[in-house]
Amino acid sequence: MTAKIKKPITPALIRKLHSIYSKNNIGVEDKKFLLLNLTEGRTDSTKDLTYSEAVYLSGFLNGRNGVSEKPITASEREIKKRRSGALSRMQKIGVDTTSWHSINTFCCDKRIMGKPFYNLTPEELLMLIKKLEAMINKIIENK
Repeated sequence: MTAKIKKPITPALIRKLHSIYSKNNIGVEDKKFLLLNLTEGRTDSTKDLTYSEAVYLSGFLNGRNGVSEKPITASEREIKKRRSGALSRMQKIGVDTTSWHSINTFCCDKRIMGKPFYNLTPEELLMLIKKLEAMINKIIENK
């Protein structure tokens, strides 16, 4: 029977934890106490944590002080998904999606949506995606 190898902590996550320690004024002794409790006495050093332990500790320390972000609702997730879909299709037809000015100029055209991208409702985003798909198909047909 083989032993399960745990994923080691990344240097970026070590830096993140050290940043969290300093933001929360966690001293050396408090840090050691936290790590010993988390790892059930296995280690008192951040670099000896497993990846999952480090992620848990990061979430715990951020949540404890109210710094963590609120969870995304289903409607917000759907809007993000539709915006992402619209932006990727805009990119396919040649709109510079690295510039909000270009995106909004494109969307403000009366033939497209008639208002800035960030003001589009979820239903309007679906309509925009359909229009962009039609434009992409037209471009493909003309090649």
